[in-house]
Amino acid sequence: MLVRELYSKIMYGLIDEQEHLGLTKQQLIVIKLIAHKKKMTISEICKEMSLSKGTVSGIIQRLEKMGYIHKFKNTNDLRSTYVIFSEQGLEFSRKFKENINNSFTKIFKNLSTYELKNLNKSLIKILDEIEER
Repeated sequence: MLVRELYSKIMYGLIDEQEHLGLTKQQLIVIKLIAHKKKMTISEICKEMSLSKGTVSGIIQRLEKMGYIHKFKNTNDLRSTYVIFSEQGLEFSRKFKENINNSFTKIFKNLSTYELKNLNKSLIKILDEIEER
């Protein structure tokens, strides 16, 4: 489906543009996920990324070593570990979001006001449909 292809190209293209920041695609995806959810378990990250716990644990360890995130045990379930941003991670996340917003501006710069309004209307319809489910 065209929407899925568009989403994939935009997201991976945006992440490719951010590789100059010194992180891998997978690390950037984890940062994006945590920025969106604020706090996630390693299991939730595994599910979102369709990766094994070992792979995600390695990504998390490297991000923790770089100072971007903190891990802590879930007090209600000690088998579960939460991941949140450190101050450095929050700042990086803000810059990452700003870079992505700038990239979106570039992507849509050649659309007319009329085209942008129509696209916006269509996207609102799609979001409404999703939210009704």
